[in-house]
Amino acid sequence: MPKCSLVIDLGFGDAGKGLTTDFLASQHPKKSVVVRFSGGHQIGHTVSTDALTHTFSNFGSGTLLGVPTYYSEHTTLFPPAILGEGDFLKTYKPKLYFHPLAMITTFYDIAYNRAIEKQQNHGSCGLGFGTTIERNKAEVYFYANDLQFQWVAKQRLESIKLYYETKLKSQPKPVQEYYKNELKDYNEDYFIESCLAIQKFYSLASLSELATTFEHFIFEGSQGILLDTQHGFHPHTTWSYTTSKNAIQLIKTHLKNTSKIDVFYVSRCYQTRHGNGPMSNLETVTLQNNKNEANVTNEFQGEFRATVLNPELLNYALSCDAIHHQDLKIQKHLMISCLDQLPSFSHTELLQKLDTNFKTIYGSYGPKRQNIKSISE
Repeated sequence: MPKCSLVIDLGFGDAGKGLTTDFLASQHPKKSVVVRFSGGHQIGHTVSTDALTHTFSNFGSGTLLGVPTYYSEHTTLFPPAILGEGDFLKTYKPKLYFHPLAMITTFYDIAYNRAIEKQQNHGSCGLGFGTTIERNKAEVYFYANDLQFQWVAKQRLESIKLYYETKLKSQPKPVQEYYKNELKDYNEDYFIESCLAIQKFYSLASLSELATTFEHFIFEGSQGILLDTQHGFHPHTTWSYTTSKNAIQLIKTHLKNTSKIDVFYVSRCYQTRHGNGPMSNLETVTLQNNKNEANVTNEFQGEFRATVLNPELLNYALSCDAIHHQDLKIQKHLMISCLDQLPSFSHTELLQKLDTNFKTIYGSYGPKRQNIKSISE
């Protein structure tokens, strides 16, 4: 009977989901599969080993251990990025499974995302995730199932091109010009080639089909609950459910014989936000050992900010996630990361302010899975 572990970020993202996923995958790597149930290639989950430090976007954070990744129908895929990252990781023999209805991001989605973001400044990554979801809601589709058919892929691109040309007519000139400029070097032949070339990395499958192959399903979340489309703070939200909502739905539908569900909630020992939007506590923190911070200021997200952790927001995020756990027996764990960066932080004081009882408290004192230890009271 399979067991399921969910990795959920309690903040605005960037808490250590990659590290936590790698830690869980290391326990039974030959029997595990990582499941992506939200987000797309806009994620950046960093995993460090003695041999390599890598930020995963298109492959799950168990890849360095040989653990394959499953992309559900709730996720997006960008073939050129898959090809580039897959070739970079080829010595690790990366393996992907796609649900046939996983959504494909195109250069048109990215260009429109960036053109709009330049006007709105909502804090988007500028990688087309939200516009891909929006286009699918408008019933203009491009699926993982289409990738293997060259003519079909070309027709999908024509439909998507027309969709955005129509949308642009109602946009101001700066948006139209930015969109056109983003596509000035666009090579459709290369995009089609990448759609065909990534076949060496993936197979189409449903999660039900994998239920007899693997024993440990590690659901690697994207971003954080405070960016969730339902529970975040508009307009600075993502277009997906970053709670355990999708994961629970997938488990109930495809992994009905699951013997055990564990949720690993992840938070740095300080609050972070990469991109525009409010933070609940503006008292800054003085960090050490953070020279290798993977999050840097960029054109679309903006500044990476760090302030004192707010227990009230952690309680809010935990309460939001609990909504989706009704009628389920779930063991909850807490992973506090970056403890080596803020020696003054007291996990004992934090736990006294949290409303949730956790079976285990883990602390991360560095970027590698070996730096994780149980700090339960």
